Amino acid sequence: MSLLLRPTAHRPLRTVMLLVSLCLMPGTALYAWQFGVVVWLQSFWCVLLALCFEAGLLRLRGHNVREGLSDLSWLVLGLILARALPLMVPLWMMALASFAALALCKHGSGGLGRNRLNPAMVGLGIIAICFYQQLYPAPSNYAPWTLTLDAKAVLLQQLQMAPRLDLDAFAGATQLAKNQFTLITPNLSGYGYIAGGLILAVLRVIRIEIPLAMLASTVLLCMAAGHTPLESLYSLSLGGYLFTAFFIATDPVTSPDTRAGRILFGVAIGALTELIREFGLYADGLCFAVLAANLLVPQIDRLALRMQRPWYTAKTSH
Repeated sequence: MSLLLRPTAHRPLRTVMLLVSLCLMPGTALYAWQFGVVVWLQSFWCVLLALCFEAGLLRLRGHNVREGLSDLSWLVLGLILARALPLMVPLWMMALASFAALALCKHGSGGLGRNRLNPAMVGLGIIAICFYQQLYPAPSNYAPWTLTLDAKAVLLQQLQMAPRLDLDAFAGATQLAKNQFTLITPNLSGYGYIAGGLILAVLRVIRIEIPLAMLASTVLLCMAAGHTPLESLYSLSLGGYLFTAFFIATDPVTSPDTRAGRILFGVAIGALTELIREFGLYADGLCFAVLAANLLVPQIDRLALRMQRPWYTAKTSH
């Protein structure tokens, strides 16, 4: 998977993937502390599935399996997909999302670094579109119902060997109601993902322009929609926004190469996310916002180059 940085002579791809995996851990640990053992079990299944599918696809394509697995891109994909998928999805949905990310997106595009779309978002998008009605409502910071489930109960649900839980009373929406904002328990994992993302930015593994542009555009558009500044800032902690900003949108293979392009890219994701939250069917539109922005990268790159070209050069070229 082409996740967060092209390898360099001083930092091979395996090292990059190890750094990303380590920086994911603070946010994942806080996410598990707040929402329960389901986080670790989902991470285990997604990493195992990513490993198995990657090995099988490498063999199918005639590549050296041991060498192909050594870059650890499958590990990062598994960790990211586990966090991106809704909690309590059954094992077969995790398998479908992993297969879509690896077979349809990564290997279907020609292999590592050739995919135009973010693989994890492709897997999540298929689950969100095709099986939206079968998903459990997202546990909120105010009502983290998954925290009450032990490992056995979670496994039985993931393997679909127990009756479906009755959670109709819980709402999974993350949209803000105007003038009805109440401060509740913060999304603790967000602090972990910010810390991990900043470490990656300091190490120059990711470029900070994309997350900053995302945050700014979402807050400004949220305020334009009629929310207070406090509500608009709080919206950044909803769903997987901070995780997406630092660990998904920053994928260099599916984002622009220039600084101006990356800023426009981040603005596009932040604005699309807020528009979907306010007016769309889905409570959180991060997945669709990222995929739409991925498709717009060539146009964004051309626009950024045109903006950086001196006006007199553009005039004489005509």
